[in-house]
Amino acid sequence: MGSVVGCTKNQSTSSEPAPSSAEALVARGKVVYQTTCIACHNADPSKDGGVGPAVAGASRELLESRVLTSKYPAGYKPKRETNLMPQFPHLKGDIEALTAYLN
Repeated sequence: MGSVVGCTKNQSTSSEPAPSSAEALVARGKVVYQTTCIACHNADPSKDGGVGPAVAGASRELLESRVLTSKYPAGYKPKRETNLMPQFPHLKGDIEALTAYLN
């Protein structure tokens, strides 16, 4: 007697697991950082850049405020007293991913 083997549409043929949503978020944040932020900040976010300070560990509140408005959140003491950071309003939908990558 022969056996019948079937597969479903949801069955993956890849031996690697699909990335979790957290992994995908971090990966997206890395792309955003590498394509936008390293112009001023270091490619290694834990190190100071030529213009911008190290940003590893930055809170969502800080990133949202700085990236979208170029301002600091109320009560925040900046690492560098400059007004060089431009606004990046087109990154509004990427703040969560950027936060995930930097943390």
